[in-house]
Amino acid sequence: MGLRFQRRIKVLPGLRINLSKSGVGFSVGGRGAHIGITARGQRYTSIGMPGTGVSWREYQHKPAARQCDLCAPGHVHIAPAVPILLLAVVAIILLVSPAR
Repeated sequence: MGLRFQRRIKVLPGLRINLSKSGVGFSVGGRGAHIGITARGQRYTSIGMPGTGVSWREYQHKPAARQCDLCAPGHVHIAPAVPILLLAVVAIILLVSPAR
């Protein structure tokens, strides 16, 4: 049996940073349901019954690596979830911060 470490830090209501031995992940959602990206880059959806310890998590499979004719060898495409997640974080920060 391996040693496991996990710590969740609430940044804003509904937004958490998840720390583990593998690195840093992010999750968005409320009590009972959330979506996230693990420290290894896997996207997941999780639902559960609060207070019972019963939950279900499904990982989305990564699509096959895309090859494009215009890219140089070794070029890496950014997953579409990364910019969307960053935009969501910025939008939440702007909505929560007080107007000046």
